[in-house]
Amino acid sequence: MPLIDTFHKVTLEDRDAVLRHVQNSPYQNCDYSFSNLYGWAEVYGTEVAFHKGMMLVRFKNPSQERQAYLMPVGDGDLKGVLLDLQKDLLEKGEEHIILMSVTANALDALKALSPSQIKELPNRDFCDYIYLRESLATLAGKKLQSKRNHIHKFERLYPDWSYEEITADNVEKCIALEGVWLDNTKTDREKLAERRVVLNALKHKDAIGLTGGCIKVGERVVAFSLGMPVSTDTFDVNIEKADTEYEGAFSIINREFARRVPERYTYLNREEDLGVEGLRKAKLSYNPEYLLCKSTVILSFDAA
Repeated sequence: MPLIDTFHKVTLEDRDAVLRHVQNSPYQNCDYSFSNLYGWAEVYGTEVAFHKGMMLVRFKNPSQERQAYLMPVGDGDLKGVLLDLQKDLLEKGEEHIILMSVTANALDALKALSPSQIKELPNRDFCDYIYLRESLATLAGKKLQSKRNHIHKFERLYPDWSYEEITADNVEKCIALEGVWLDNTKTDREKLAERRVVLNALKHKDAIGLTGGCIKVGERVVAFSLGMPVSTDTFDVNIEKADTEYEGAFSIINREFARRVPERYTYLNREEDLGVEGLRKAKLSYNPEYLLCKSTVILSFDAA
C-alpha cells in the first residue's frame, strides 16, 4: 500500500501512538501537541500516518490548495520515509514535498539528508514563545515586576480567589467563561472555530490527556488554562482564557498554572502570536527565554 493511502483523520484512538513518537522528539513545536493535532483536525483536515518507525502529519496548507506536512518524528528511517512520500506525491503530479513549522534543528536534519533541492521560507508570525517554567512560576526579577504588580492588585481586589484543577464539578463554569470571552471578542469564523476547539478540550480533557486549572472568585470561574507535554522537557500551554473584567486574571492564571506544571519540564511553550500586535506585545512582556522560529521548507530528492 502506498504511504499516502495510510493517512487517516486524527482521532482519540491515535493519542498513545502520537505520544510515543513525539515524547523523545528534539522538536518543541506546539504543532506536535496531541491536543492541537486532534483539536484542530476538523479545521485543517489533519491526518496522521505511521510508517517505518516515523509519524507523519499532513493538513491543508492555508496558502495553497495542496497539502503540507510536518517534519516526520520518531526513531525510524527519516530519509526512507521522505523518499516514499516523494514517490507518492510524484504519482499525483506534485514535484516537491512541503513541510511546515520546520525549526532550525529540523532544517539541519533535512540538510544532512542531501536533498537535491531545499528552500526555506521563514515567517516570524509563527514563532513559538518558549519560557523557563521557573520564570513564569516565580515571576522573579525586575523585568517581571509589572506582572507581580498585576497579581498583587488581583489578590487585593478579590481576596476570596482560589485555584482549582478543572474537573466535572467546575467544567460547566469554565464553559460559561468561554462564552463570556467570546462575547467580549470580535467574532469571526476563526474565533468560532477556536471556540469549538476549546469546548471540545474542556469536555474531553482527560481523554485527550490535558491538564487543566482554573481561577475562581467566590464560585465564579474567571480564568482557566489547559496544556500537555510536547516533549520530554517542554510543556505546551494550549489554551488560556480569562474574563478581562477581573483585572489581573490573565496574569494570575498564567502564574498559578505554571506553578503546577511538573518540575521535570524545563520549558513552557506558549505558542505563536500569529502576527496579532496585542498578542505579540503580551507574549514579549513575559520575557521569553527564546523564540522558536519555524519555516516552511520546500524540498525534493533525486529519484532513486
